[in-house]
Amino acid sequence: MQIEASQASVVHGWTLWVLLACFLAGFGVLTARLWRVQVRENMRYDGVKERQSLRRVEVPGLRGRILDRHGEVLADNRPAYEVVIYCEELSQPGAWRNTILAVDSLIDQLAERLGLVRQVTREQVARHVNESRPIPLVAWRDVDFRTVAYLSEWAEELPGVEVRPMPRRIYPNGALAAHALGYVGERTEEAADRTLWDYRLPDPRGRTGLERQYDHLLAGNSGEVMLRVDSRVYTRERWVRRHAEQGRDLTLTLSLPLQRAAEAALDGRPGAVVALDPRNGDVLVLASAPTYDLNAFIPSISRSAWQQLLDNPDKPLFNRAIQAQYSPGSVFKPFVAIAAQEQRFDPETLFECTGLFADFGCRLRCHYKYGHGELNLREALMKSCNPYFCTLGTRIGMEAIAATARQAGFGTRTGIDLAGEAEGLMPSAEWKRTRFTRPGEGTWTPADTAQCAIGQGFVTATPLQVAHGVAALAAGGAVYRPRLVAFGPEGELQRRLPWGHEALRAVIEGMEMVVDRGTGQTMQVEGVRVAGKTGTAEYIDRGVKRKHVWSVAFAPVDAPEIVVCAMLDNGVGGGRDAGPIVRRVLAEHFSAQASATLSVEDETLQD
Repeated sequence: MQIEASQASVVHGWTLWVLLACFLAGFGVLTARLWRVQVRENMRYDGVKERQSLRRVEVPGLRGRILDRHGEVLADNRPAYEVVIYCEELSQPGAWRNTILAVDSLIDQLAERLGLVRQVTREQVARHVNESRPIPLVAWRDVDFRTVAYLSEWAEELPGVEVRPMPRRIYPNGALAAHALGYVGERTEEAADRTLWDYRLPDPRGRTGLERQYDHLLAGNSGEVMLRVDSRVYTRERWVRRHAEQGRDLTLTLSLPLQRAAEAALDGRPGAVVALDPRNGDVLVLASAPTYDLNAFIPSISRSAWQQLLDNPDKPLFNRAIQAQYSPGSVFKPFVAIAAQEQRFDPETLFECTGLFADFGCRLRCHYKYGHGELNLREALMKSCNPYFCTLGTRIGMEAIAATARQAGFGTRTGIDLAGEAEGLMPSAEWKRTRFTRPGEGTWTPADTAQCAIGQGFVTATPLQVAHGVAALAAGGAVYRPRLVAFGPEGELQRRLPWGHEALRAVIEGMEMVVDRGTGQTMQVEGVRVAGKTGTAEYIDRGVKRKHVWSVAFAPVDAPEIVVCAMLDNGVGGGRDAGPIVRRVLAEHFSAQASATLSVEDETLQD
């Protein structure tokens, strides 16, 4: 028995030593691992910890203002306030739905106490708690001062609720120059670079017009706020790493008084007005009607208001000044006159107007049904005689007309610093062959040339193109790129046209006669020599015959400083309807009153 007891004691002692060795080995391995993690690889794990606990928030800079050429503010920022909720101060134990319910209940309580309609749904609250906990939830935007005062007074009783200032874009003149200025909207998630930022505050970005074209200047540079979060991704500390920088102010070439005069003259009728400085390409007026209030888009337009804009048959969102492609009618005739003289046509040559051009299988009437008799080029411009220019156009051919018109900028975009410009159409025989593929339809005929020579048929142009072309004529063949923002006093000279001095003089003299005693007498301005042209082009709208009416003028004749083009979608005659619009803008520019008091029923004003 003693032998057995002794053997059991030996075995038990050996087992203890084995267990002790195992414990020591395990302790050694653990110590080695701890040394590796805490000493050898400390930097790597410390970086991982920082990445997991820090969040970067993009803070947009204050948007720059937009000013007219005289320093008048067209787009600005106003102080606004929004109610935000810090979800970490409402955190509830257990499932996340408890915290979501607490935040949602608080919003209901605030809505009742403040008399406000909820702006965020429970689904939006849940999405914010699940995805954006470190930054505050915006419960209401742009609240009134009564709400601000109430929340400031009861701040201690409303934990997690704060009133935060947030600038809002404002357009002091409402709908004025809406198509040129454009509007802003909050940047979409797709446009945000989520590789740089974990979260971002609302960032207004240009959606249309100059707000979009020069967004990179107006938006400024974003700042950066750092957040340290806990294991439940609630913010425990925040600090500014980089301050946001305000965007650059933008000074336009637009003149607010001229823009206001143009839009008042349009009076909401579908149409457009463009005014240019022919000496450098400055756009003084860019008006399109009907228009819309830019402030309706801040911070976002309601669905019903947006639908009303879309359903409006007059298309208020359509920028007619640069996008409307209409037959220019007789305002195209000066360029046909230039083309003819470039082909060595003598401007003193007489053609007889009987009231009808009936050659080459087409019948094109003159607006003066009894006929003008014999006319030279200047007189034909003054009286806007269709048979004269049909005859002249078929004499020189479409190639000569198109070559001169393209030199003036027809059939191509002018290059204005605004997106969405249409290029119009300057047709050719090749274009017609490509466009009309049925046998017999694709051949260019003299009848086509006759139509184009009076600015109808296949020719189309925008109001900007017409103003741009006449500006080149007024500047003696110098073509400047139209610009809404001038980064220097000198304009961008696109090209110099090879038009002869005598050809220009004959056309300008004819255009001055148009205003003195022809179809453009409604464009007269007291004390100022004005040269211009009127035009009327027929079109069919849903089975009804209508007319696009035009007037364009420049002044003073001896040293042109402004070109004005007006177009209306539907009217009786260019001189009757569009001429007074041009006169009003010219009168505003020269601080004078128009002298014309002619009856609008005068037949000489119908073209």
